Amino acid sequence: MKENKKDKAGIITKASASYSDMSLLRTAIQLSNPLGGALDKLLSLLGEPYQQKRFQHFIIELDARLKRIEESINIEPSEPLHDLMMQVFNDVIKTRSEEKRKYFANLITNQVVNDHVWDDAETACRLLADLTDMHIKILQEALKAPKCEAYNNQRIILLTNYYEGISNGPTDISPYFPELHIAVLKMACSELIAKGLLHDAGIGGYADSGGAMELFRATEMAQWLMDWIAEPKESA
Repeated sequence: MKENKKDKAGIITKASASYSDMSLLRTAIQLSNPLGGALDKLLSLLGEPYQQKRFQHFIIELDARLKRIEESINIEPSEPLHDLMMQVFNDVIKTRSEEKRKYFANLITNQVVNDHVWDDAETACRLLADLTDMHIKILQEALKAPKCEAYNNQRIILLTNYYEGISNGPTDISPYFPELHIAVLKMACSELIAKGLLHDAGIGGYADSGGAMELFRATEMAQWLMDWIAEPKESA
């Protein structure tokens, strides 16, 4: 029985090998041949090694997580699992961030462990693909910020020290991004608001707020996504 579980756990690894053999970049290089050898060399030398490195890193991270659960979880081959894996593979080879590739590995493993609705898993995958490390860091800080007594005990963040000195006031997260201009952080927050992950708490919320794009709080959807990309736990 133990051997059978290992065989099932190896389905994802076998799928990854097949995917590597039919990478989108390799197809693009082949299609470029009629255009001449120079472009072909440029694509093959500058693109493929990076994608292979990213893909291999993801597989190593995913394998480490699957090994922790393979004794207690049966991984059954299915069309939805195949589709989710192909979706993740396409996203993984496009991200430079090692941390984000780990999040993708967590997402796959959490789906295997918890057996969520497949549409939920695919939605979480698409959402993660659209976010950068900066976006995720902002959400993490927003979710763990201390509660503000003056703001209905909500966890409120801001991007300046405008409210410095207010007892139990909003948490200034700008020190966590010292290399970034405030305009970049505001743009990132705006993008998170558009995706439903952050709420602009300065609009019609508090009399002493600086107005729009000053105060923010994470939404329930933000916590939902963080649960998807958290380190997986074995099922009971």
